[in-house]
Amino acid sequence: MQSKGDLLLPAFYTCVKPMKQATMLYILPLLAGVSLLIPFLLFAGCTGQAPDSRLEGTGWTLTGYVTNGTPGQVPAGTSVTIDFGNGGSLTGSAGCNHYFASYEAKGTTIAISQAGSTLMYCTTPGVMEQESSYLSFLGQVKTFMVEGDRLVLADGKGIAILLFAKTVPPVPESFAGTNWTLESFHSSDAASSVISGTSISALFGDDGQVTGSAGCNSYFASYTLSGITLTIGEPGSTKKYCTTPEGVMPQENTYLANLGQARTFAIQGTRMSLADANGTTLLSFTKSALPE
Repeated sequence: MQSKGDLLLPAFYTCVKPMKQATMLYILPLLAGVSLLIPFLLFAGCTGQAPDSRLEGTGWTLTGYVTNGTPGQVPAGTSVTIDFGNGGSLTGSAGCNHYFASYEAKGTTIAISQAGSTLMYCTTPGVMEQESSYLSFLGQVKTFMVEGDRLVLADGKGIAILLFAKTVPPVPESFAGTNWTLESFHSSDAASSVISGTSISALFGDDGQVTGSAGCNSYFASYTLSGITLTIGEPGSTKKYCTTPEGVMPQENTYLANLGQARTFAIQGTRMSLADANGTTLLSFTKSALPE
């Protein structure tokens, strides 16, 4: 029978009792091996759980797609792209319209939200049909594979449906001296196209003046630039009132208001965007020919 004193002994008592010298000599190498193994296992465990970052910050151009096992080619003269931004944002061109969505990638799996897009209509034969098919395929994507400068997006059965090559960025255009034509307005997570039959432009001159068409009236304003920081003065304009197309005057007011809120700009190839003080995109432009 145990004495009262024995009951008070901690459970690890036998672990701290003096050992025989032979036992100690046997255990020391084992403890040394374990002490080396633990950091390795911890490191392996942590790196094995690291999020996949092969897509973040990359841009790709569609080279082909597969429908019911039959390969298809992108129509000549069109460009379909996908750009994986930081923080899970996804944007690109569907061939006619610009689209936007969110994505989440882990390992080789990827989930892409339903895409929104601008609402332009392009008359080039086959472009709108291709755009519809592409956005539909994008919603079916479940896995991805990156091999050098190639990206493959596959469906839930592992069948490749969209094939891309890494985009080679074009040389950026100059901010000043380039005539920019507005493609879309942005608000929250939505984007809207310029009303069909109207054209909105911006030409930032070397003299610190920006001029252009707001859709109905010509406008002018001063601007200052420091790095990518931009400040635009209150615009002035001519005083015409346009009745067609429908909505042209509210669109003009929205454009001039957004222009005044711009605080930064970004140029990627032949495209430029203006953003507010929070970094939220307000206006997206593309390069166009200088007015005569």
